[in-house]
Amino acid sequence: MIVAVRHEELTLTDGYPDEASGQVPLPEAHRRDPPTGWRRLLPRVYCNAGDPNLVPDNLRSAVERHGWTVQAMGRNDEAVTVIISPNGV
Repeated sequence: MIVAVRHEELTLTDGYPDEASGQVPLPEAHRRDPPTGWRRLLPRVYCNAGDPNLVPDNLRSAVERHGWTVQAMGRNDEAVTVIISPNGV
């Protein structure tokens, strides 16, 4: 399934043969410009790290076509960490 999605960042999770995880690029609408000035020294807080809309549509459709679940688990300015599994996390 991972090859069909074409996201090389996704890998099988050690110890869980039916699960993969990794970072994929965020859809353009959810990306943020890097902080500048003194703000670049402060940690950024993302309140929407688990938002299902962060998962790219092509990844979601490929995963759900197989009856599996893809979930956003965290994010930064340009990428979202996802977990793919048959029953969700």
